[in-house]
Amino acid sequence: MELKRQQEFVQSYHYDALPQDHSEETSINVSLNPFEITDEMNIDAENNSILGLRIEFKIILDNVAISGDVAQFVQTVGRKVDKIEDLTSEEVNTLVQPLFVLIERLTYEVTEIALDKPGVQLNFSQEG
Repeated sequence: MELKRQQEFVQSYHYDALPQDHSEETSINVSLNPFEITDEMNIDAENNSILGLRIEFKIILDNVAISGDVAQFVQTVGRKVDKIEDLTSEEVNTLVQPLFVLIERLTYEVTEIALDKPGVQLNFSQEG
């Protein structure tokens, strides 16, 4: 599947200290939404798709919560996608992988500055 990606963007990113007795839990929500292809886009709507990818996340690290929302638009070339079920789990992972890399980079940099020590290295990669 050929992909044409637009730049990833950060809707929000938060670093919050938590009290010792917090009850927060990690949660990650990945969504994929097809967008209508209009005539102005000059894209063959029969054989291509425009997908909006989004990851909303809250990651709990000891007494720190990292949360936010990152997104990206991707065009699938030569492949029509109407819903997430049209894709294999491997294809979904390929689509959202750059967004997970962005979360990893942001978290490393922010925790390095906030904690004044080497940053927290998240690893979302799925090794088979």
